[in-house]
Amino acid sequence: MSPVDQSRDFPPLDTERLTLRNLTLDDIDFAFRHFGDPDVHRYLLDDDPVTSRDQAEEIVKFYLQPGGKSYNRWAIERKAGGVLMGTCGYHNWNKRDSRAEIGYDLSPEYWGQGYMTEALREELRHGFEGMGLNRIQAVVHPDNSRSISLFEKFGFGKDGLLRQYHYSTGEHHDHLLYALLRQDLTAQ
Repeated sequence: MSPVDQSRDFPPLDTERLTLRNLTLDDIDFAFRHFGDPDVHRYLLDDDPVTSRDQAEEIVKFYLQPGGKSYNRWAIERKAGGVLMGTCGYHNWNKRDSRAEIGYDLSPEYWGQGYMTEALREELRHGFEGMGLNRIQAVVHPDNSRSISLFEKFGFGKDGLLRQYHYSTGEHHDHLLYALLRQDLTAQ
C-alpha cells in the first residue's frame, strides 16, 4: 500500500449532523471548559483536569497543523448552530505497521444522543480508507461502560487487560485494550 499523502492525513470530515475539524486557536475557551469538566476528564489518559486557560492553550497548540504527525484531534462541531461538543482523533499512528490508537471525549450534555456513534463511524471510515490503517485500537478504563459498549457496537474485540497501565489520582489503574482490524469489517 502506498503511503498516504501528508496533506490528506487528517482532513475535515462531515456526517449528517456533525463536522469533525482540526482544532484552531479559536477553540481555547471551549478546551478550557471541556477539559476542565470532571465528567469529561474521568476516563481520559491525561494528568489532571485543565484548571487554567494557559493549559487549554497548550492542548490546542499541541494539535495545531496535524499534517505529517502521528496524532491529531478533531473538534466535534454540531452543524446546527456550530456548537463544539467534544473532540476525537488518532494518536500513536505507526505507519509502517498500519495501526493507530483512537480516542474521543464528549461534553456530558450531549451524551446519549447518538453524536459519538456518528462521529466514531466517520472517524473509523477515515482511519481505514483515508489513513490506510489495518488495525485501530483503543485503551479503555474498565469502568467506562459507555465507551466499551460503543466499541463493541462497532465490532471491536477485547484484546486483553493492561494491568496498572495508567497512573492518576494517586494510583495505578488497569485498562482494557480493544481493537478493530480491517478484516473484521468484511466479517460483519
